[in-house]
Amino acid sequence: MLKYLLITLAGFLGSYHCIGMCGFIPPLIQHRSWLIGNILYNAGRIFSYMFLGFVAGYAGMFFHKIGFQLFQKSLSVFLGVAMIIFGLQITGNIKEKGVPGLDLIFITISEILAKFRRNPFFLGMFNGFLPCPLVYAFLMQAIFEGSPFRGMLVMFSFGLGTVPAMLFASKLFQVLSPKLRKRLASFSGVIVILLGVWLILRGLGVIHHH
Repeated sequence: MLKYLLITLAGFLGSYHCIGMCGFIPPLIQHRSWLIGNILYNAGRIFSYMFLGFVAGYAGMFFHKIGFQLFQKSLSVFLGVAMIIFGLQITGNIKEKGVPGLDLIFITISEILAKFRRNPFFLGMFNGFLPCPLVYAFLMQAIFEGSPFRGMLVMFSFGLGTVPAMLFASKLFQVLSPKLRKRLASFSGVIVILLGVWLILRGLGVIHHH
């Protein structure tokens, strides 16, 4: 339970990083009720995250069925290193730019998002598939859960943590200074890095699953 609370906390802190990347999306919503529109939008985002978590957990289930302990330990170390890299991206120590085709994909999906402004739920669903190192980091954790249900729970916890900031994204974007948003996002990156270190230590046999 503590792990999922930490993931929710990381999602909450990291959501201010998300405002910088996706803060332009909530103002696109066209709905007769601001509250209902934003609730539907966030429900769509969490639905996509849970779907991705289910797929990641399902894939991880096959890794856990493999009897070779060396392979499982190597996978744990690999996922831990990947999470540390994503965490360093979130904290700003590694640049997010430079991935071939990433900007083109982001622009294309953004144009699709604009067409769903009258349907907040679908707008949120497409938003959930936008490239984001924070999402990738917890998908790594979902893979290692080795269970579709627990994978969904990881991504649900993460998505739940992002709701407060994204619910009031348009207002928070004006109130919070870029420096404060960056500092809050860095805290989230630190949590991601710590989870990555935990996976590495587990793979090396320093700590046990519990």
